[in-house]
Amino acid sequence: MKVSVIITSYNYGQYLKGALDSALAQDYPDFEILVVYRPSGDSTEQVLAGYRDKIKIIKQTGQGLANASNIGIKKAGGEYVIRLDADDIFYPGILAKEAAVLDKEPVDFVYPDYNYLIEETGETVRKTLPAFDRDELLGRGDFLSGGTMFRRSLFDRVGLYDENLPTLESYELILRLMKNKIVGRHLAGPLFEYRVHGASMSDNTKLIEATGCQIAAKYGLEYKTGPSHPRKIK
Repeated sequence: MKVSVIITSYNYGQYLKGALDSALAQDYPDFEILVVYRPSGDSTEQVLAGYRDKIKIIKQTGQGLANASNIGIKKAGGEYVIRLDADDIFYPGILAKEAAVLDKEPVDFVYPDYNYLIEETGETVRKTLPAFDRDELLGRGDFLSGGTMFRRSLFDRVGLYDENLPTLESYELILRLMKNKIVGRHLAGPLFEYRVHGASMSDNTKLIEATGCQIAAKYGLEYKTGPSHPRKIK
């Protein structure tokens, strides 16, 4: 198995079908889809029932996005892993384009540009990221791990997401990767869609700021939101 797609879902039954369909529509020849979900009383389990012959379904017994992501990574059979939150979607070609980079270049992860879908207005906004730069990532203030393809072996070297954090687990991970001199590659062009809606954990700005300051202090940094921070839409 070359690529494992890890979809995490909690209370996102209304969006889950779109995420699954976007992953299943990929033209890459060698990938699996693992869905890690926590029961929430919504339509998630009914949606998953229609895909049982196409995906691997894992019921989460713990809590939190970091825990769900770690479960998926541990169960992944692919050489490369890529996350997709259940309220986001992949664009065509993301698996083929990102896997091609890891196949050919000595980098540890590859990440693309993306589009925001602002649910309230239906507007789509392009998010263009700069080329990989360690200092830029240290000052970005967060890193959107959705749509990023990692070598699975990377997590054996530096560890999984920190499950003690209430949010910003991707920020802590990227700081840890930069501390360990891990090298990434930016792939120009939007390859997935990041949905912005009021039910997202990332809308809890007070929690984000407090957690961000805690994480930054751990790495001897000052928490700030650089121009390419995921919440800076325009």
